[in-house]
Amino acid sequence: MTTHCFTTSSSRGRVTRTIRTLSIVILTLNEEHNIAECIASVRGADEVVVIDSGSSDRTLEFAAASGARVILHPMTDFSEQRNFANQQAICDWILHLDADERVTPELMREIRQVTAATEADAFRVPTLNWMLGAPFRHGGWYPQYHIRLLRQGRGTWGRDVHESVYVNGFVGRLKEPIVHHSHPDISSFILKLDRYTDYEATVAGGSATLLAIRAVFEPGPYFIYKYVLQQGFRDGWRGLVMSLLLAYYRSVGYLKALELRRRR
Repeated sequence: MTTHCFTTSSSRGRVTRTIRTLSIVILTLNEEHNIAECIASVRGADEVVVIDSGSSDRTLEFAAASGARVILHPMTDFSEQRNFANQQAICDWILHLDADERVTPELMREIRQVTAATEADAFRVPTLNWMLGAPFRHGGWYPQYHIRLLRQGRGTWGRDVHESVYVNGFVGRLKEPIVHHSHPDISSFILKLDRYTDYEATVAGGSATLLAIRAVFEPGPYFIYKYVLQQGFRDGWRGLVMSLLLAYYRSVGYLKALELRRRR
């Protein structure tokens, strides 16, 4: 994939359309099973930049073979990594992706349309989560809006895990979703749960007694909230499984915080 990032204008009669260039940035760590398909989904972008934090598999090889510009950068936290990625992109607009996410042709067309004619500085993009082999449209999973499309120089990322971006300007909203293949099986969910709760345990507040109470009493109501009130049951057996796993997630975070407090 050859990088050509420049801005041109075209006109027909009184109509003037500015063609804005688009960088795709992807954070990776041992994503050899995802990276080629992710890059293939953004064919037509002006450049693809892969920021790798030290893969030991064939991620770098596959990314380069797919036409991406690959940059090695040690991970300190997700926010710093995304801010570093912003600095490497050279186009007018930047779309942030993870390796397990895909851009549909419909979303790419929408991005090209809005960036050519908008005064916005960023866009929230909906996410369609595929988990356990099927899309989830209930239980609070869809649509999940996140700011992913940014005008160059207008956004800064903050927080460590579940990072968010702070935009200097107006934020619009797109209709077409990013497709996120987040949890192909239960084991992958538990592995990610273990990583996230490790961090969340370090920032959890409250006394040891409060942490213990929350670990015991929050999972049940949270399961009811996800499965019943947010209608997770409408996703069939998969909705039941994910609602149970999320309730388990709530308990584990507090238990790890309690364990850490006891060690200290």
